[in-house]
Amino acid sequence: MTRDELLQVIEEAARAGAKELDLSGNKLTELPPEIGQLTQLETLTLGKLDEDTFEYIGNQLSALPPEIGQLTSLTSLYLSSNQLSALPPEIGQLTSLTSLYLSSNQLSALPPEIGQLTSLTSLYLSSNQLSALPPEIGQLTSLTSLDLRYNQLSALPPEIGQLTSLTSLDLSSNQLSALPPEIVQLTSLTSLYLSYNQLSALPPEIVQLTSLTSLDLYQNRFSELPAELKQLPLTQIDLSGNPLPIPPEILGEPNSWRNADDLKAIFRFYETPTDKSGQFLLQEAKFLIVGEGGAGKTSLAKKIIDPAYQLDPKEESTHGIEVIQWRFPLANDQDFRVHLWDFGGQEIYHQTHQFFLTERSLYALVADTRKENTDFPYWLNSIELFGGDSPVLLIKNEKGNRPCNVNESQLTKDFPHIQRFIATNLEDGRGLDDIKQAIQQHIQTLDFVGTPLLPKWARVRYALENDSRNYIPQGAYFALCQRNGVTDRSEMLRISDFLHKLGIFLHFQKDRVLKNIVILQPAWATNAVYAVIKNEDVIKAKGTFTTAQLNDIWNKDDYATMGDELLKLMENFNLCYPIPGRKDTYISPQLLDFDPPDYDWDSPNNLMLRYEYEFMPKGIVTQLIVRLYRWIEQQQIVWRSGVVLNNSRARAEVIETYRPYKGEICIRVSGVHNKELLSVITNEIDEINASFEKIRETKLIPCICEECENSGEPHFFPVKTLDRFLAKRRYDIPCSKSCIDVNIPRLTAVLSVQERFDELDKQSAPNEPNKKPEQARFEQLKNQHIEYYPPATTTIIYADNVQLAQTQTINHYQNEPATLEALDALRSFLANTVQDHNPDRVLTEDSSRVLLNAAAETIEQNDRQGWQKLRQQFGILAQNIRDRDRWEQGFKSSLMQVATDVTDNIPLNAIIAFLDGFSS
Repeated sequence: MTRDELLQVIEEAARAGAKELDLSGNKLTELPPEIGQLTQLETLTLGKLDEDTFEYIGNQLSALPPEIGQLTSLTSLYLSSNQLSALPPEIGQLTSLTSLYLSSNQLSALPPEIGQLTSLTSLYLSSNQLSALPPEIGQLTSLTSLDLRYNQLSALPPEIGQLTSLTSLDLSSNQLSALPPEIVQLTSLTSLYLSYNQLSALPPEIVQLTSLTSLDLYQNRFSELPAELKQLPLTQIDLSGNPLPIPPEILGEPNSWRNADDLKAIFRFYETPTDKSGQFLLQEAKFLIVGEGGAGKTSLAKKIIDPAYQLDPKEESTHGIEVIQWRFPLANDQDFRVHLWDFGGQEIYHQTHQFFLTERSLYALVADTRKENTDFPYWLNSIELFGGDSPVLLIKNEKGNRPCNVNESQLTKDFPHIQRFIATNLEDGRGLDDIKQAIQQHIQTLDFVGTPLLPKWARVRYALENDSRNYIPQGAYFALCQRNGVTDRSEMLRISDFLHKLGIFLHFQKDRVLKNIVILQPAWATNAVYAVIKNEDVIKAKGTFTTAQLNDIWNKDDYATMGDELLKLMENFNLCYPIPGRKDTYISPQLLDFDPPDYDWDSPNNLMLRYEYEFMPKGIVTQLIVRLYRWIEQQQIVWRSGVVLNNSRARAEVIETYRPYKGEICIRVSGVHNKELLSVITNEIDEINASFEKIRETKLIPCICEECENSGEPHFFPVKTLDRFLAKRRYDIPCSKSCIDVNIPRLTAVLSVQERFDELDKQSAPNEPNKKPEQARFEQLKNQHIEYYPPATTTIIYADNVQLAQTQTINHYQNEPATLEALDALRSFLANTVQDHNPDRVLTEDSSRVLLNAAAETIEQNDRQGWQKLRQQFGILAQNIRDRDRWEQGFKSSLMQVATDVTDNIPLNAIIAFLDGFSS
């Protein structure tokens, strides 16, 4: 509406003596002074809520003219859904107003003159930017309804208590942490809405609200049940979304009213003694739905929750993971809680999904009647690898009642954990009851279901489940435990670890950043990750993104302040790495090109190694890329299934190949120090493989006989076969291709540099008879390393096994202060670690060489971030030492030898920084 048209409307209304004028939805940017001529108006509408569509129809008014004060006959003024940032003082002249609607504007304050509207009975101020109310609000003594939802109020003025006519007060979605005592003066109040605030207690005086029948406390911070609620005449209450130690089925579904009898039941449970005579049985488990994209996983999930749900053929497939809860009743009147995980089927998500496919769960693999057959071996092998012995239901979704033909006998033979094949048509509901019955039957047979929980553990678990936040600080988790009777810190961590393994919450206790938060909503975290890898700009950039882009991707309120933690979560899952030399820039290798870039390779004299997998999980090489990203050649020779690594002393090519139901990783390394680089790579791959508890892989070494060395296709020996030969003191093995016997220690030299040290021992001992062979070896190594490292003054600490043998200082050309105390502290720390966790002192140098090479890389490049990698390796070694079985299986690491190597070759200021970081 143009200004001229508006003036014409005003003129006609004045001439006709109109009592009402509706100007909503006209895109008005200003109200002309002539509006003051309509002194007969009783209702003026400039913005309103459409009762049919429940959408606001407003204008674009940013201010009201002073002449608005001339409309003294107004009883109702509708100004919702405009852009008002302030009200003019003249608003106070509208003393006949009974209703004032100001919702969905930009008001940051109310003028004192608001107090002059003493006839007001209804005041609507929701969805503004109010951070405080003026004291004059207390003069509106005729108010019966006050709506202050969706503002920024952190406190209420004492004058609020003067509104003694109020029957309804809505303060939802603000920032209130306490209510003023004066609120108890609102004795006419029947409804009080306080959801989405930060309240942890109610004032004791609230019991004086003797007319209060409805109280909404949804999503606050109540960790203790206010005793005052017992004395109020409540007929409905919502306590859900608070960290109260009460089962959700008693406390109530999220955002739902409970009646007076329900409140009595809540108090009965809350006041039940929590001694060991009480018994709480764990009646919950994960139900994971997997399968190809579009197979009907989301439809199945929604049909389980609501059988009457009408399928939408245009419904978008799940992106990432959706976690919902389904309950069914048990014979003992307790509900069984099913945590239903609906996994997106698109291949881009598969690598990330594997982190949430857990043991002791029930799985459903959904197949449909599509033209392309479901890849049953991939999905069933994935379930077996990550889910262990978890039972599986195979759901045949027969869309349009077309049969879904599956070779059931062969699949059952190959995958014995399949419990049932169930045909269904989710559109008409055929077979749905069979599916639900099968779920109820098999999920109750999981081995941990029905386990008695200590009452205090159960209360902690309920309190966490009822907390509506996406995450809480670790300190808040500890405080919650203390409130519920758990005072020992180690017990607190056992509880969170238990719940983490059940997949109910996520608490990464071993990560320095992520341990500081407990993630209460796993989908919140996983979908933040998926938001990055499915972002169109990130995909177009082949996985490259910046922290600035992350700020845009994670711009929602529930992500905005957690960017560092979410990025760390991606790094923790090996889903991205920083690009060296490009500040705040990262890359997700699972979005790299499929095709490798052009590069040259020197094929002669390569060391080779191969891993063969009976079933290969997705993303082993992309995880390796993240772990060794600093060595990517030119930061360019990398693709989705392979990488070329270069540490300036050797060069390696690693390629991952998928074959039907199997896979392999081929490694070849060239360069003078090819053994050391190969050792680094195999150590990383072995660690990745070890993270998959049921993975079945074979490590193979190429034959070095004359025929095979000159062949492009040598025979490969399984490492386990070679180990068996050595265990029986057989040091030669025949090549099945040439029939020539091959020396096994020479073969296995590609995995270790032990042979090199033995040779040095032999060389040094005859020439220096007064020195121990180990000392001579040490000095040989020291002299050999000088060419790699910049001149510096360092202190060498040499240890004979785990006892300190001698200390000596070697002076080079660059002066740098040395402190024996700091070096001795490092030696003592490592020696104590060895003695505490490996009393048998079975010490070898293999993994020490890996650390030494990492140290060399650090010094040569003067790269501080390299220390983080070295520190991480120390942490891994210390953890491995604690596991005797893993130690004997091949984690051959000598922390004392590490002490020797590190202090031999690293400048002292770096050692001190290392000590500080490691001890923290």
